[in-house]
Amino acid sequence: MQLLRRWIAALPLLWLAACGGGGGGDDPPAPDRTPTGISAQAGASQAGTVNLAVATAPAVRVTARDGTPVAGIAITFAIVSGGGSVSGASTTTNASGVATVGGWTLGNTVGEQRLAARSPGLPEVSFSAMAAPAPGTGVLERSAGSDGQSATVSSAVAVVPAVRVRDATGAPLAGVSVSFTVTAGGGSVQNSSAVSDATGLASAGRWTLGSAPGTHTLQASASGFAPATFSATALATGAPTFTRSVWLGGLAAPWDIAFAPDGAVLYTERSRGLSVRTAGGTARVLFRPTDFVAQDQSGMLGVALDPEFASNRTLYVFMGSNAGGATDNRIVRLVVNADYTATSGRLDIVTGIAYAGGAHSGGRIRFGPDGLLYITTGDNRTGTVPQAATVLGGKVLRVTRDGAAAAGNNAPAGVDSRVFTLGHRNPQGIAFRPDGTATPGRPFLCEHGPGNNDEVTPLTAGGNGGWDPRPTGTPARCPDGSSNSYCGYNGSNMTDTVRFPSALRPAWTTGGASQGMSGCGFVQGPAWRDWNGALAVALLSGRRVEILRLAADDTSATSTRILDTLNERIRLVTPGPDGALWVLTDGKTGGDEIWRLVPGS
Repeated sequence: MQLLRRWIAALPLLWLAACGGGGGGDDPPAPDRTPTGISAQAGASQAGTVNLAVATAPAVRVTARDGTPVAGIAITFAIVSGGGSVSGASTTTNASGVATVGGWTLGNTVGEQRLAARSPGLPEVSFSAMAAPAPGTGVLERSAGSDGQSATVSSAVAVVPAVRVRDATGAPLAGVSVSFTVTAGGGSVQNSSAVSDATGLASAGRWTLGSAPGTHTLQASASGFAPATFSATALATGAPTFTRSVWLGGLAAPWDIAFAPDGAVLYTERSRGLSVRTAGGTARVLFRPTDFVAQDQSGMLGVALDPEFASNRTLYVFMGSNAGGATDNRIVRLVVNADYTATSGRLDIVTGIAYAGGAHSGGRIRFGPDGLLYITTGDNRTGTVPQAATVLGGKVLRVTRDGAAAAGNNAPAGVDSRVFTLGHRNPQGIAFRPDGTATPGRPFLCEHGPGNNDEVTPLTAGGNGGWDPRPTGTPARCPDGSSNSYCGYNGSNMTDTVRFPSALRPAWTTGGASQGMSGCGFVQGPAWRDWNGALAVALLSGRRVEILRLAADDTSATSTRILDTLNERIRLVTPGPDGALWVLTDGKTGGDEIWRLVPGS
């Protein structure tokens, strides 16, 4: 009993010793304030009147991994469509994690207008307002297909710009005089004025763009009506012309697409699953298993057809799963029947791909010309993942059709043998340079970066992308001095050549700020003229596609912007077997779409 009393009396001293004594020990670790979530707090969707301020100022809320608010995060509010203006566009979150724009005054465009809230490394938050005409006024409605076109400099766009004149009730009006004026880019229109016909239609006639590449605009105006603006991209001589059409609409965050030899097209939607549209035009959900998990940036992501699909009907998907209790990302192999009504023979060939609340999952899968399956995986917004030897996150994996490590991966000592390259942040695109180019078959990674940039990088087996968002020093700190465990928003270099002198070098970067790089694919076919063999890259927050003409040694590229006048977030651009470029939107109000870009003759 005496020994017991002595032991109890000594407990406080033992506790002090265990904690480093009564003084001189390390301070308790500061909470991790890495921002991981952002959402609309107020004013997400509302109605207003052209040229007037909306009633509710849009606001966002930023939270940390544990759901608590994060103060001091820089937020920028920017007009996406409709014109107008904002006051107090640049602000920071308050103690409640909330940032509010000073005010949003709508432009003079009738219909939906949009505003975006952006912060480096976080998803973009979109706000919309349906702008009605001022009381008693009518509408100049742009005709379908006449906005957001492209043509080479000094040539005419394919679809003649025209407006439908409508009164305040929406009925077409005849006999209204409409003026058409080139407002940017130079060039000319055939009809500087036109009178609306019995259907309310008034046409500018042929619109010939000016001689300088870039965005050109044309305005239609009429007394008593809010004007309508048309935009077009003038492309350099040697670039192709192309037309854009909507192949399928009403989708929810489409993520990837694959083309069957019989004309069927398979596509994924992040939260809905894998669907198919047959050659006959019938669309249906094909695969959505009970273990399917869709959360944050995970869900049903990449899809790829087996190189021998015509004979074995086998396909592969990258999906979130809670099979077995724990949630992970995984590669699932399936067999689809002849009429695309059912799947069978499921086999999960790669499991345990890093997952943390669905954050930064990567998710693109593609078969290379070597017949092997390449898988891009994300860092989960977790600092230790990209350089971890045995964690299948922040990597590019290369496996056989059974999920085994491919020969020649050259993974560094101790690293999982399925790893082709490591040290990546959130790669959402991979494509292979086509035949007829300087380095046919070489994989190029398209990687969504932090606040400083996105990168397109040629890959080499065993290479390291140089991404390491762990804090360093004692006590551990991020480059900006913060104490977060993940420095992905706090100063880490996308390609850290100081810590990794042999890191893979990018051929092209957005530079200065992340543009939300996602899926990519090589343009193929002589109809694409100077773009044949170029890499097309989708940008989400950048709201455009970049056409990259790569140097022969893969170290640099020249770029051309397209689709930048449409103000749509682009998830993927990839070639189809029909010679067109196929484009997937992400976040389009009223339902996302799949487009076809068809080159001119």
